Amino acid sequence: MLAKFRKKVSKGSRFNQIYVPKSMENLVEVGDEVEVTLIRKHAELHLSKGLKLPHFKKGLIRDIFSFLDGIADASFIFVVGSFLTEKINYNDIDVVLITSSPDGKFEESVYNKIIERFNLKFHILALEEKRFRHLLEICPLTRAMLSNYVCNKPIAVADRRSIETKHIKFLLMMPYDLLEIKINSRAFYDSLRRLITIERFLRNKSLDMPEINEELEILVNAPLHDKIKRNEEIEDNSIKFLRKLIRAKLELIEGLIKDGKK
Repeated sequence: MLAKFRKKVSKGSRFNQIYVPKSMENLVEVGDEVEVTLIRKHAELHLSKGLKLPHFKKGLIRDIFSFLDGIADASFIFVVGSFLTEKINYNDIDVVLITSSPDGKFEESVYNKIIERFNLKFHILALEEKRFRHLLEICPLTRAMLSNYVCNKPIAVADRRSIETKHIKFLLMMPYDLLEIKINSRAFYDSLRRLITIERFLRNKSLDMPEINEELEILVNAPLHDKIKRNEEIEDNSIKFLRKLIRAKLELIEGLIKDGKK
């Protein structure tokens, strides 16, 4: 909610004093009672280490934070994803809201309001704060997501890493499914990137998303890489090749998990 309060005009230089414009000195005098309404919240930007953004993106993110601050009960608001690291090759703007009681209706409500306000494509994810902190320790995908971020408040993203086998196994379900079922080609892109992220997490390597994307480009030859990234139709021999890559990564990761248990 936007703040509103009444106050008598006074003279002095106290902290947080609101100044009356000189042009209004004959209209508003000492002792007058005025009403102050917060029209728009000033949004601070707190960027992850090393992240640099052009003025256009900073301005847009400030507007997004100001808007969300007025409609969503969130302790932290993040912008993450390819919007931050790509010049033009991003599909939408990923927003993460850390809130006390997230649910599907909350995400849907925020999504509908934000696309109406900005007329841009967004992806909204809401997480409960305790769950969010836990995922930062155990989830390769969450840690990779937060490798580059802009937040509306100062926040320390802990380096502590904990390998939770059950969670890793859960993340492997989609790549395993692709060994048997045939769906859109983008699923192969997402699964391979997921597997690279998990492997790097288990090896305690950097989870910087541009580095992960670069590793994927090297793993898959350029024409096929571009096709699956754009979700274009691919031939059967390409599917066999991608499944071979997925199977090899799955075997490698399963081996790393077993070694970690020793």
